Amino acid sequence: MERHTTFLCAAALAVGVGLFFAAAIPSLAATHPNAAPAWDQMGLDPWPSGGMMGQPSMGAGMSGISLPRHRYAMMNGVPAPYAGLQNPLPHTRATIDRGREVYEKNCATCHGETGTGDGPAAKALSPHPAYLALLAEMPIVQWDAFMDWTVSEGGAQFGTAMPSFKATLSKDDTWAVIAYIQAHLPRK
Repeated sequence: MERHTTFLCAAALAVGVGLFFAAAIPSLAATHPNAAPAWDQMGLDPWPSGGMMGQPSMGAGMSGISLPRHRYAMMNGVPAPYAGLQNPLPHTRATIDRGREVYEKNCATCHGETGTGDGPAAKALSPHPAYLALLAEMPIVQWDAFMDWTVSEGGAQFGTAMPSFKATLSKDDTWAVIAYIQAHLPRK
């Protein structure tokens, strides 16, 4: 009986903490001029869906999500050069296909073919590359400015090995790979 009561108390605490954060994050974001837009304004539906549907939402790569970057963006917004940017590319299959090509050439080595952080170079990296397949399911990834900042600047500011791509990818290639990730890394 004691074990059951302890479990119920822990479950109630977890629900309470979850409700607190569900209420606090949008209100924190609203107080900062460059903060993330409200979840319902992040454009969750313009891109074709696919990817993780029906798959588990937790995995070994969960630790690969850049929580420091996410936390920073929720508290401060993205840096000024990226604030308010939106993907200028058309929402088409051609954009997604271009993004797949960019991903395969520049990202799959670390993030893996399907975005699970299991590319050939991943074993040597600490922290582990982000689990993009799971991350693509999160509302923060639908925020274009956040994604452009992430791809363009890389992870040095947050202690990860992700390189900066602002000098190696054209802006259109950057936006195409962002579209591909936002579309949940669909395969052909």
